[in-house]
Amino acid sequence: MSKSTNAEARAEARRRSRIAAKERAERGDEPREAAVTPAAQIATGQSAQSGLGFRAAFRGSFGVAPIRDDLRQLPRLLRTRAFFVPLAAIVVTTAVATQQGVLSTSVGQLAVQSILLPPAFVIAFLAGMLTRRGSWLLGGIFGVITYGGALLVGSVGDLSALDATNPVRAFLEQNVAHAKDGGALAGDLYGVAVSGIFAGAFAGWYGRFLRSMSPARPSSRDLRRRDATQRKGGSRR
Repeated sequence: MSKSTNAEARAEARRRSRIAAKERAERGDEPREAAVTPAAQIATGQSAQSGLGFRAAFRGSFGVAPIRDDLRQLPRLLRTRAFFVPLAAIVVTTAVATQQGVLSTSVGQLAVQSILLPPAFVIAFLAGMLTRRGSWLLGGIFGVITYGGALLVGSVGDLSALDATNPVRAFLEQNVAHAKDGGALAGDLYGVAVSGIFAGAFAGWYGRFLRSMSPARPSSRDLRRRDATQRKGGSRR
């Protein structure tokens, strides 16, 4: 067979293939891969957005703490909102509580008791919820920082405005008395650091659990791709 005959045969085969493809498109028939791929993509997107079940999320939220990696990440953590937001709450509460007459109000006592007095669960939990790494480490740091804020309030604040049996006054006076004893101060610092570590670790676990239970939000690129796939599928009908 000559070259011209071979070329004519190939051209005829291509022409028949184009005609067959055009007829399939007019009938609405799609190749298997083209018909399955959009459905598979939609199913995959739905499974990625559905989240995990309670048991799977509960089991997956536990894990070994990467202590060395978290320690290496500490300089970066100290530049994030997980550090600055709780620190701002401590600074503001300490500054306000040292003002004349603030401790005599129920709001001032509640703020000092919730934010500054050990164990500083609220601040440690807040720091742990705002970060995905080193929640236990930030919790321990804020346990010590809140203890320092309580010492400042106990030393400068107007404790005479409180009754002698008031629990806030008792805590503050006890902290100031322990600060004059090296052994008692060391014990207090150890206690607030450990309690802060546990509070931060619990917050980190709880945050992982919530993220596992919650459906993943698709990105803008995924949304555009899904819309394009749906429009393409509708135009083929």
